[in-house]
Amino acid sequence: MARPLLSENVERTVTPGGTVVLSERLPHVASASLGFFFRTGSRDEAPGEEGMTHFLEHMFFKGTPRRTGRGIAEELDAVGGHLDAGTSHDYTSLYARVLAEHVPLACDMVSDMLCNSLLSDEEVGRERGVVLDEIRLYEDEPADIVVENLLKAAYGEHPMARPVLGRREVIDGLDHRGLEAFRRRRYASDRLVVAVAGLVEHGEVLRLLAPLLSGLPARGVPREGPSPVHSPRCRLVIRGQEQAHYALAAPALKATDERYYIMLVLNNLLGGSYSSRLFQEVREKRGLAYSIGSSVDSFADGGLLVIQTACEPGKFGQTAGVIGRVLAELASGGVTDEEVIRNRNQLKGATFLGMEGTSTRMMRLAMGTLYLDRVVPLAEVMEKVDAVTPGAVRELAAGLLGPGRFASSVLAPGDPAAYRVPWLAEPVAC
Repeated sequence: MARPLLSENVERTVTPGGTVVLSERLPHVASASLGFFFRTGSRDEAPGEEGMTHFLEHMFFKGTPRRTGRGIAEELDAVGGHLDAGTSHDYTSLYARVLAEHVPLACDMVSDMLCNSLLSDEEVGRERGVVLDEIRLYEDEPADIVVENLLKAAYGEHPMARPVLGRREVIDGLDHRGLEAFRRRRYASDRLVVAVAGLVEHGEVLRLLAPLLSGLPARGVPREGPSPVHSPRCRLVIRGQEQAHYALAAPALKATDERYYIMLVLNNLLGGSYSSRLFQEVREKRGLAYSIGSSVDSFADGGLLVIQTACEPGKFGQTAGVIGRVLAELASGGVTDEEVIRNRNQLKGATFLGMEGTSTRMMRLAMGTLYLDRVVPLAEVMEKVDAVTPGAVRELAAGLLGPGRFASSVLAPGDPAAYRVPWLAEPVAC
């Protein structure tokens, strides 16, 4: 039934300037998604630059010599397209989805925004207020703050622990000269991956991109500095709010690790689905929390397996105890064969469902290239998931989920003594 989705037509070209261009032709769709991904993120910012990557993402939309900011919005809206951008610790992206006939427009627009965005002090000043407002909005959201504190607990002073949005003091001091110099250093053709999926031809994509990428610097600054080192610290912040927010992180495998798919099965079993151990034990059996789950974030030189939930402050001890018991059971070999089979099938099904969209296909091309320097064929993905054995999951669970592995973060009201967890490090009040 899913066999057509395994038929892939992925082509790859490295341009003379070092840009990697990938395309996947999907003849059964009427649209195309294209994304420009730079190998630079908030972790690459030097002291005094915190927030510049994210601020530049905003400035991409403020206009070029050929288009006003409003013109950018209206031009793609007029053809029913969608345009968006994102900044992470690892990369910066700008992407669009359009009907296939409008791919030339999307290529031209996105390239224009990346290469020629105006960074006038007037626009920088106007956008400064918007970004500072975004930071304030973020700081009002407990679910975001508890994860930010978790990264600080796990990674200490490493740039991976810094907020992507940056620091207010840096944002307050930004001007066009500093942003332009930062852009020239970081946004270069040899740091770029372009991914396109949909009703497209690879040769046509290359033809459209060739003149458009000429505005980028040829060589960018490569990533430097040490890899993040995980530490099982605990951060506790007491503030007035309704719920106790709780997050834990164990060191996960790198994206290049041969056990990556074993980890995906383990995560799904732990908290990645409604039938997972955590969801069933914490929510369904005991009603301790509305939402609980786990996720994996793997990157080139590390990774985290994160558990996150929120509950009534009076139920925190019981909730933490249940989470601890689930982790202990899995770490001591309590993974059943039936669970592994079920979660393998769930992962395969979710993968196939995701592959029905051009945006997911485009992201797969980009992420595979950014982290693995190859796009793993879907047939190979299915084979690797099917090859995950119960014994391999048990072995990995013992290594990842064992005692002393977890950093943690608590954001809650009331008495700090109520949030001590016996099986975690003593919390440091912040």
